[in-house]
Formats: sequence, structure tokens, C-alpha cells
Amino acid sequence: MFFLALLSGFVLMIPFDVDNPYRSITQMLLVNPYASWIRNVHYWSSQLFLLFLLLHMYEHFKTKNPIRLKHAVWFRLTLGLLVVFMIMFIGFLLRGDADTIQARQIVERLTVGIPLIGNLLAFAIFGVRGSFQLIYINHVATFTILALLFIFEHSRKVWPELKGFVFAMAVIFLMSFYFTAPLHDNVNPTVKGPWYFLGLQDLLHWLSHPQWLWALIVAMLILVFTGGLKRRAVYFSSRRILLVFAIVYGVLTIDGLFFRGENWRTVFPWQKDYKYQVFEAYHFNKVDFNSEKFAGDINGSAVINGRQESCLLCHDKVQGFSASHNPEIAGCFSCHGGNPFSMEKEAAHKHMILIPGNLSNAERSCGTTGCHPDIVERTSNGLMATLSGMINVDRYVFNEQSTPDGSADMASLHHSAADEHLKNLCVRCHLGNDKVTTGPVTEESRGGGCLACHLNYNKNALQNHKEIHAKRNAEESIKFHPSVDLKVTNDHCFGCHSRSGRIATNYEGWHETTLKAEDVGQKKDYRLVEGYRVFRKVTDDVHHAAGMDCIDCHTSYELMGDGKRYQHQENQQDVSCTDCHTENPDTISPLRLDEESAVIAGLRFGNIGGRSLVRTQKHKVPLINTYVINDSVFLVGKNNGITHFIKPPAARCQRDKAHENLTCSACHTSWAPTCIGCHNEYDPDEPGYNMVLNKEQRGSWVEFVGEYNALPPTLGVRLDISGNKIIPVIPVMVLTINPKSFNKKLHDSLIFQRLFAPAAPHTTMKQGRSCKSCHNNPLALGYGKGTLSYSVKDGIGKWSFRPFYEPNLHDGLPEDAWIPFLGSRTGKVATRSNLKPFTIIQQQKILTVGACLTCHDEQSEIMKQALVDFNAVLKQKKSACIIPLFR
Repeated sequence: MFFLALLSGFVLMIPFDVDNPYRSITQMLLVNPYASWIRNVHYWSSQLFLLFLLLHMYEHFKTKNPIRLKHAVWFRLTLGLLVVFMIMFIGFLLRGDADTIQARQIVERLTVGIPLIGNLLAFAIFGVRGSFQLIYINHVATFTILALLFIFEHSRKVWPELKGFVFAMAVIFLMSFYFTAPLHDNVNPTVKGPWYFLGLQDLLHWLSHPQWLWALIVAMLILVFTGGLKRRAVYFSSRRILLVFAIVYGVLTIDGLFFRGENWRTVFPWQKDYKYQVFEAYHFNKVDFNSEKFAGDINGSAVINGRQESCLLCHDKVQGFSASHNPEIAGCFSCHGGNPFSMEKEAAHKHMILIPGNLSNAERSCGTTGCHPDIVERTSNGLMATLSGMINVDRYVFNEQSTPDGSADMASLHHSAADEHLKNLCVRCHLGNDKVTTGPVTEESRGGGCLACHLNYNKNALQNHKEIHAKRNAEESIKFHPSVDLKVTNDHCFGCHSRSGRIATNYEGWHETTLKAEDVGQKKDYRLVEGYRVFRKVTDDVHHAAGMDCIDCHTSYELMGDGKRYQHQENQQDVSCTDCHTENPDTISPLRLDEESAVIAGLRFGNIGGRSLVRTQKHKVPLINTYVINDSVFLVGKNNGITHFIKPPAARCQRDKAHENLTCSACHTSWAPTCIGCHNEYDPDEPGYNMVLNKEQRGSWVEFVGEYNALPPTLGVRLDISGNKIIPVIPVMVLTINPKSFNKKLHDSLIFQRLFAPAAPHTTMKQGRSCKSCHNNPLALGYGKGTLSYSVKDGIGKWSFRPFYEPNLHDGLPEDAWIPFLGSRTGKVATRSNLKPFTIIQQQKILTVGACLTCHDEQSEIMKQALVDFNAVLKQKKSACIIPLFR
């Protein structure tokens, strides 16, 4: 085996370039199958040489009466063992890939740490940092010659036996034809040393003082030496210790080889990314000697991460990439995987990721080394991936848990009634839902991981996709690749956020109805979504009217998560109105930006030096598309570049303390979507769909829709660490559920819930709500739609309410009510544990002001004084002013 490695090494010296070792090896793999095969011969013969050497040692120590050698000879053989490991290790370093670069850094640092001789020894073995010249000389000459001398002294032979040599050569030649020697792709984040040093790598991870490793190596050499002495007691003691060490080291090697992944993470064979973490370096494809497949100009192709890829030799004329994802910079392999070291089509495309960016493959595409590993990890913990709030609330509504709070994720879904309901109707918008077909993001798109936001098709890419999809050019490769970039349009948000709270449609001014497509035809101010959902045009958000996109407000840390796990949307939400609409913005210098914000700012706007940027009050995240001049805030559209002057709050928003607990959205939301009267039932014969497994099934939960409305929101009280805040809320869970239809248990009674949820309607209007729209409005107070009247009779003022909807049979309240008129409720009232309706006392205070507003104009002096001190105004009231009596 040694002579096979030696002879193949001499041949390998011809195509090997010591100045660019990694690149020269990739060139061999791509365009020189003969050199590639010789490299395989060199690798496998050297590995088997070491393996047989270790077996020979075991055979020697196992023999009861081993051959006794002179102490000097045995000492040299012991040193020879060290030389063999050195020649193997520095040969490993000559690959020049990510594995070897890290291994070299580690061993160089350890060597330099040796007292007195460390620096000299490190230079003698490794030479100048970044150079492979001295390593190459030591491998092909210094240590090889030493190894030959030790082998000759031990065997007293120059050449091996012909019969054994021919047999070994036949085995190695055949093995090298089918099994390619490993080479790290410089993308996979799992980096390991050679297999015979993985035990040491394991020890290094656990040792608090890495230099102790040298003492361990010296101790093992001493044991090997003493194991060859003639003194029987010493021999057997050394042998036993060596046996124990061999067992322990073997276990550590197996652990390091088969169960260690990225960042020392433990991986197991049943994990989905196990092969990627453990065996990806071994592209076991057969060497193809068909010269017709190696006609590309390898020297003219781009160098990516120190290597040259086979992908670009075939797909070199593809257009449409963004600058940061141009294959001339990032290559194809970093996104799509496959085998970049093969020119054979089938082998190159084997295990290729057709649609990278899905969370199921993001660690192997977007999250690879040198790309976005931190962002991928953050995104997996964000609410769009975990759906924690959705899952907990649904289980709470189904009475399967006692609180709407808690930590949950998609992996926690099982087969309860609530979980099946989620699978059938809700979780398709889960960001981890794979995009399984190529094509642009549309209003029907759900999930798709990174591509859900960052995939863009221009006209050429769309046309090319249609041609390929129609198989008109089945024999031709893709010509126009879709772009993956920072341009995140409202269309990207629309697919998922046009459901439930419908903030994407609200923002554009569209309200969903229960009409059917045939009911509206081509009527103006109506649109169809997904071909069957009918929306009616109402008022759009003032920010949308000004030309602002969703991402003009929402940051990457807010959308993709900041790495923490949050329970509900409002917990992860970071940006607020007062971050920008303020006279005293919290600012940050561009010089103090975190790396991600700085990179994104540079890509979007170039040099932003000299400007102070606004940062959020909640999480202190910089808003890179803002800047402050004097006390004025400006915002630049991330997609269209339009600059907006951000007005500070109006004087009326700051003139009193009576409304200091009101959030901006409580006053400035023009309308919100509401849903009442829904019923949920499981139909075992209904053709259904499992949104987790992405497959059709028989049996599904069916939701019978009640009524959709677009109305001003109700107001509620959120209790948090900053105090009580008045926020908009909507009736999202006034519904019935038939659990018996799913569980088939006759004693399961019908579930009725009347739950309101916090709302972020995204229907901001410039003018705030009028005083009467809250104080004299039954909908705002939680009574529901209807007529709220104030009458005075016999000097007594009294409020009365006539609801628009009939009482619900289950609780006697009007269908759209949150609370009874001037009453309260106990038990479940909201989809958050910290959200409550107004108390009776709060209702009375609100209606007392409302009584005043029945006579006094809200802009009158007396009402303006009431904003400052309402009690003082009441003390000065005239006899004609009748304050309501509440009993």
C-alpha cells in the first residue's frame, strides 16, 4: 500500500499545483479523469497503508511471544510511527480545502505553544502561513524518505512481494474507479480533520488546556516503545494500557466521524440532514474516462470559494441573477447542491436541490458557510416558522389547554381535534411549508422559506419558465434565472397575509365578502383573489396611498425574527408608529450599526455616512431607510426610493393626559375586518388536505362562514409591563365547534366561544376618530353594532342600547357583542390572557363623557377643558347638564 501511494504520488505531482492546491484538485476532478483516478489511488492506498500498519501493530502486541528487536531499532520504529502520521497529516493538508485550513490552523497554534522550540518546529513543518511550499516538500521528500528508511530497516526489503503487490494494486485500482477521494466543498459548515485524528479532535474539544495533548502523544509513544522491550512485566503493562487507549480512542473516533455535525452538534442517522453533516465530503461517483464530456474551458471559468465548478461550464450563459447571488461570485452549488466536482450530468445533478431556500433545505442552501447561517437559524425560531401563537390560540379555543399562551411549534402538532383543525385549515402559511414547484410568488403562494420573500421573476425569467414548463425547449437549459434579492414587494406578503387578519388586503383597501364570483362579474370596485374569493374596495391605508411598501416599516429582525422565540405576534413585533412619528426620535450613527443592518443598508442605499438613523424604541433595531435632519424624520422607500417626510404627532394627540393610554391605532384605524357566526365541524367524507404533509386526505374540518363586515374596531385593554394600553380588537372567534364530529364521543358537548383578538388592521387614516365615535359608539365599547341612545326624563339621564343582531342562543348576547351593555363577563373573553374588555366602571366613565357630547361639540371650549381635568369641569356644570345615572 505504501508503494502504491508512493508511485501514484509521483504521477500526481504533474497536475498538482502547490500554489493553488484546492483549485488544481477541482480541475482534476472536472477535466482530467485520469489525474482524478490517480488521486483516488493515492488516497485509498495511503489510508489502507495506515490502517494495515495499525493492524500490524495490534498483531505484534497481541502475540504472546513477539519478535524482540534491539532497543535502538524499536526506538526508531516508534519514531517511524510518528513520521507516518506526519506524512499522512501533511498530505491531508495539501488538499487546501476548508477541512485542511482549519486543521492546519489548530495544529500550528498547538505547535507554536510548545516551549522553547514551538515557533521553530511550526515553521520547519508548515512554513509560511498561507503557503503550501514547505508542506509539499515535507510530504513528497522529507517525511517520505524517512518513512522509506524506517520501512527498509524493519522489513529489510526494497520492493514488496510481487504477488501481494499485484493483488493490492488490483483492489486499489478498482476501488479508485468507483469511490472518489473526499474533498470539502468549502460551503458545508461541517468541518473535520482526517479520520485518524478525529479522536484527538474530540479530546481537544473537551480539554481545558489543549497543550496537554502533546503530553498525551508523548505518553503514547513511550507506551509503544516500552511495549517492545524485553522485560515482560513492562511489556504486558504497556500492552494493557495501549489496549485501553485504543478502545477509548476508537470510540472517540467513531463519535467524531459518525455523530459530530456542525459546531460540535450531535447528529444521528435518522435526522434529515445526517448525510449532509457526515458524508457530504464523499461524492461517491464513478470516474468517467469519456473525454468528450471534458471539453469545457476550465481555465476560463470562475473560481468560487477557491474551486471551479462543473455547473458553470454548462450553465455559463444564464442571466437574471442579482449582484450578490451571481454564480460568478457564489457559484451554483452553494444554493443548489449536487456535485460540483463532476462533469458527468447525472452525477453532477445527483441530490441536487431544485428549489433551494425552503426551510427543509435552508441549512444546506441559504444557511451554508459564507452565506446566511445566522439568519436561517433566526428564521426557524421566528413566529412565521413556529406559528406559536396560532397553535396555542387554536388549542385554547378547542378547550384543549387552559391558556392561549405558551411555546409551541409545528413539530408539536399531533392528532387532537385542534391540531387536525390546524392541519386542515390554518398552517399552510407556515414559512416551513415547502415551495414544491418552480415559478414566481403569487397570491396563491404559501410558505417557501427564504423564497417566500426574496424570489423575483422578471419578464424574461417568466417567459423562459413558461417555455420550459410547457416543454417547448425541453432539451435546452434555463436561460433566465429568477433573481434572489432584497426586493420584497407587497405581492410577496399577500399570499399568507390575505387570510385571517387579512392585513395585506386591508392595507390595499380590500375587504373580503361572502359573495360568490358569479355575483359580481366585472363590477367595478370588486376583485377576485385566488379565483373565487370576492373582495370589495374600501379605504386603503394612508401609508399605502403614499406609495409605501410593507418592508418600508418592517425590518429584517422583525420579519425573520431576532433569534428569540416569542409567543404571539405583538411580542415579536418591533416597529411602532412613535418610532418615526415623534419630535424626539431615538437615533443611532451609521458607524454603530450591527453587521447585518450595515450590509443591507450598503446594498440598498450605498454610502449612508453622515446621517443619523432612527431606531426602534422596543428592541433598539436601526431603521436603515430613515434619517434625521435637525428634528425632522425622513423615510426612503426600500423598493421605489421615494423619500417621505414623516410628520410628528398632531397637537391634539399630545394635548392631554386623558388619552395617554390610547395607542395610535386605537384612534387612527379606519376599519377592521370582522367575522361572526362561524361553525366548525369535522366531515369524515370531505376531501381534505394535510397542510403539514402537503397531501390530500379523506376527512377534514369544514368551516361554515357566518358574516364578514368592515367596521371600525372595538376597543379593549391590554395589560403589560408598560401599563394598560387601549388597543383595537375584533371578534374573530364568535363561533361554535362540534368536537363530537371528530372524536365520535357522544358526551362531547358543543363548544361555543365568544373571543375577541388584538388587531393590527393596517388601515391607518390620517384623521383620528372623533370623540363620539368612541364615547357614543356601542361598537367601540364592546356592545356590538346597534343604537346607543341617551335620554333625559324627569331630570334623570339614562343610556339605552338596542342591538342590531339577535341574541345568541348560547349566551344571550348579541351575535357581535363582546360584553353585555354596561355589564361584564367572566371566563374566556379573548385570545390573549392579558387582553380584557372595559370594566363596568370604565364603561360608565366613557359614557359619562358621551352624555356631555350629546350637547357639547367636541371642539368646544368646555370639552377641551374636560380633556385637562374632567372632574373639575363636572363640578362647574350647569343645572341643564344632566349626568347619567348608572344603577
